[in-house]
Amino acid sequence: MSATMTAVTIVLVWLVRPMTGGPAAFDAASSVLYFERIMAGRHLEAFLNTTPKPLLTLVYGVLHAIDVEWRLVSLSAVLATAIGIVLAGEAARRTAGLAAAAFAVVGLTGSASLVGEASWAYGLGWAFLMWMAAALMLLRPDPLYGIAGTFLAVGALARPETFILLGLAVVVLAGAHILGRPLPKTAWRIIVGFVAIPVMGLHDVLLTGDPFYWLAVAPHAVEVNGGRARSLAGTVYLGVTKLWSLNVLVVLATVGGLIAMRRRQWLVAAGLVGLGPLVILATWVLAIRHIEVVAHYLHAVDLAVILGAAYGVGTVLSAARDRLAWSMPALAAPPRVGIAIVAASVIAIASSHPYAPLTPGARSSIASQGQLDARVAQMLPTIRANLRPFPPQPAGDPGPLGDPDPTTMTLFVSRHQVSRIAVDLDVPLTAIASFDASRVDLAHAYPPAGSLVYIDAKADGASLGPTVAPLRVTVPTVVDGVRIVPVKVDPAAGYWIVLVTKAP
Repeated sequence: MSATMTAVTIVLVWLVRPMTGGPAAFDAASSVLYFERIMAGRHLEAFLNTTPKPLLTLVYGVLHAIDVEWRLVSLSAVLATAIGIVLAGEAARRTAGLAAAAFAVVGLTGSASLVGEASWAYGLGWAFLMWMAAALMLLRPDPLYGIAGTFLAVGALARPETFILLGLAVVVLAGAHILGRPLPKTAWRIIVGFVAIPVMGLHDVLLTGDPFYWLAVAPHAVEVNGGRARSLAGTVYLGVTKLWSLNVLVVLATVGGLIAMRRRQWLVAAGLVGLGPLVILATWVLAIRHIEVVAHYLHAVDLAVILGAAYGVGTVLSAARDRLAWSMPALAAPPRVGIAIVAASVIAIASSHPYAPLTPGARSSIASQGQLDARVAQMLPTIRANLRPFPPQPAGDPGPLGDPDPTTMTLFVSRHQVSRIAVDLDVPLTAIASFDASRVDLAHAYPPAGSLVYIDAKADGASLGPTVAPLRVTVPTVVDGVRIVPVKVDPAAGYWIVLVTKAP
C-alpha cells in the first residue's frame, strides 16, 4: 500500500504543483479567513459566498498560520486526496479483488473532477478520505459502526453530501428493524455522524453569532445575484450532461451496481446509490428550493461512477481469471492476477474521458488555479504599496449577510480573488469587494474615487468588455471627472492595477 500511496501522491503533486504557488481557490481561502475571524474573536463583517466547512476552517487556518504562502494548505489537500484514493483501492480490493483495486486507484488518480478539486483545495478530497475510512470500518468482519460514524461526522464538516450517506444509513437501519431483519445492536452507533450538525452550529456561532448561518449562505447568494438561479430543468440537464460525459464509466458502474445487488453486497450498493443517484436528486431539491446549483456539486457522482465501474470490472475480471485458471492450469496464479490488474488499469484509462494525467487540456485546467494564484502573489507587493489605509470597521457594519456600501470600498478585485487577497493583506470585508464589470460607471462613483482596482482578465473574462475600457489605461486618463492612474499594467498579459482619483 505504501508503494501505491507514493505513486498516487507523485502524480497528484505533479498535476497540482502545491509547492510552486500554493493553489487554493475561493472556498479554501475563505476557510482561512473564517479561522482568522474566529481566533480574533470577531464576527464576520460582511457576506462572503462560501458555506462554512469547519474541518477546512481548522485545518487550513492552522496550516496557513504556519505557512502564509499557502503551500501547506495546498499540499494537505493533495495528501488527503491521495490517501482517500488509496483507501478506496483497499475498499475495492476487499469487495471485488485486486483488479477492482487497480481500476479504482488508476481511475480516481485520473479523475479530472477529483484532482481539480484538490488543486482548488476544496473539501471533496477530505470528505472522500473520510467516506472511504468509514467504508473500511464497515467492511471488517466485525464492523466498527461507531468509528465509521465518527469518520462520517468529520466528512460532513467538509462536504454536506455526507448527510446523504448518514440519512441513507438511518433509512436502512429503520427498514431492517421494521422488517424484523437481525442487525448488530451496535449498528445504530453509526448515527453518531450527526454530531456534525451541532459542531457546525458552534462554528457558526463563533463566526457570526448565528448557529444556522451555514444554511443561509446559499439562499442569500441567490438574493445577491438578483434572484437568478439555475432552474430545475437546467439542473436536470446539468446532471444528464455529467452522466453523458462519463458515458462508458456509467455503463460499467451500472453493471457493477447490478452485480453488487445480485451478490447482496448491500453496503457497496448503498454507497454507490448514496454518492450517485441520490446526489443528483439532491441537486434537484436545491433547484426546487431556488438555490443555485454549480457544476462541482456533482463531483461526488464521478467518484461513485468510478467506484461502481471498479466493482463491476473487478468482478468480471476475477471471474475471467478463474476461467483462465480452469482452462490453462499450467499458468501460475501470480501471472493470472497480474494480467487482471493490468487489464483493469488499461480499461480504467481507456474509459475515462478525459484521463487527467494523459490529457493536455485537463492538465492545463488543473494547473490554472496555481497560475492564477501565482499571479496574485506577484501583484500583492504593488497592491499593498498603493492601498490607502482603510477606515476602521464601522460599528454598524453590514453583518454576515450584508454587503458594504461600494462607495466606501478601498480595494476592488475579481470575485474569485476576494477571500485570498483579504487574507494576504489583512483587509476587512468592509474595505474589499468583488469588481463587477457590468456596473462600471465612473460618473456615478463605481468604482469610487480613492479606490484601487485590480483587473485580471485571466480571473474574470468579463473585465475585457467595453464597460471596463475606461479603466484599462496605460497612461493617466481623465474620464467623467475621474482620473485613472495606472500603477502596474500589462495589456498583453491581461492585467491592470489602477488608482481611481478625483480629477484636478
